[in-house]
Amino acid sequence: MKFKIRTAAALVCLILAAAVLPACGGNTAASEGSAVREDTAPETTTVRLALNSGGHILNAIADKQGYLADEGIKVVYVPVDTDADAFRGLADGTIDVASNSGTNLPLQMISEGMDITIFGGYLLTGCMPIFARVETEWNGIESLIGKTVAFEPNLYAITGPLLDMGYDPLHDINWYQPESQEARIKAVENGEADFGLVGTALNYSIDQNPDLKIVTYACDVLPGYSCCRAEARTDWINENPNTVKALLKAWIRAMAYYDTHHDETVAMVSGMTGHSEEYTRAYMDNARCDLNTDPMKKSVVRAWNYMERLGLLDDQAQQIEIEDHINTDIYKAALDECQEQYGSENPKFYEKLQAQYAKNNE
Repeated sequence: MKFKIRTAAALVCLILAAAVLPACGGNTAASEGSAVREDTAPETTTVRLALNSGGHILNAIADKQGYLADEGIKVVYVPVDTDADAFRGLADGTIDVASNSGTNLPLQMISEGMDITIFGGYLLTGCMPIFARVETEWNGIESLIGKTVAFEPNLYAITGPLLDMGYDPLHDINWYQPESQEARIKAVENGEADFGLVGTALNYSIDQNPDLKIVTYACDVLPGYSCCRAEARTDWINENPNTVKALLKAWIRAMAYYDTHHDETVAMVSGMTGHSEEYTRAYMDNARCDLNTDPMKKSVVRAWNYMERLGLLDDQAQQIEIEDHINTDIYKAALDECQEQYGSENPKFYEKLQAQYAKNNE
C-alpha cells in the first residue's frame, strides 16, 4: 500500500503555526548606498516569498534590521492558504521561493517530476511533541507499535527510525488522522487515540492540559530530521544566483541576531501574533526549536531514502538522483561572505555554522 502525502496538512511546517503573520515584515526597498558590489549585484531586486499562517521569523528580522536592504533586495510576501498553493505558485511563476512546506512535500513534488531545487532552510527542527495521557506508559518509540496514533505516517522522523528497527510502521500502527491538530489533542484526551503528535506551536496547549504529558519530541527520535527547507524552481535559481545568495545572507544575519537577541525576538513574535509571551515561550524557549538556513544535504537525502522505503514517493523516484535537486554552493558562498563581513560581531556563531556546513553537506 502506497501512502500519499496530504498536500494541505502533512505536518509540513505546522511547526511554527504561531510565528509571524504575512503583514508583519513589510517590504524595505534597497537603499541608494547599498553595500552590494556591482559584480555580485542581485539579478532581480524583488523576491516573491510564499507565506502561510506560519510566517517567517528570519525574514521578518532581516527586514526589520535592514539586512535585506543591505543586500540590495526586498521580499514581497505572497499569501497562500495551503502548501498546494505554494507549489502551484512555484510552477506558474507567481512565487519565487517557498520555505514553509517542510521537507516531505518538496521531496514528494520532486518525485512527481517537478524541477525544483532545495537551496537552504528555515527550520531544521521544531519541538514537535509526541504526547499521551498522563497514565500512559512510554518505553521509546516502540510504544507506538500496535497502538492508535493521531498523526500521519508521512512524518518520517518517527516512521523512518521504526523502519530501521525492523517494524513496518504503515501496518504495525493504527493510524487515526483527524483533520486538525487540535482534534488530535482531543482524540488523545478522550481516549480515541493512545498517542498524538502536533506542531511546535501547540506545546502550550499540551502543557496546560492536566490530562496529558509530553513523552518525547520528534527531534529526539531523529536528530536534525530537517523540517522546513527553502526551495525554488531550478531554472530560477540558475538565472538568479546572486539574488539567492543575497537572500541567504540576509537570513544568516537574521539567525545571528536571533542568536544574541532571543528575548527581543520572542517579544516581536508575541506582539505580531497576539499570543501571550507565555504561549510563545512554550516553543521558542525550547532548545529543540532550531531556526537554521543550512541546506542540510545529508538530512534531506536521508529523508528522501526514508520516504522511498516507506512508499511515500512517486514510482518514478527511483530514476531521480535527489542530490541533483540540492544546491549547497550558493549557501556556502553566502556563509563565507557573511563571516568575512560580519564575523567579528559574533565569531563563535559563524564558526558553528561553518562546522555545521562541513558536517552536513560535504
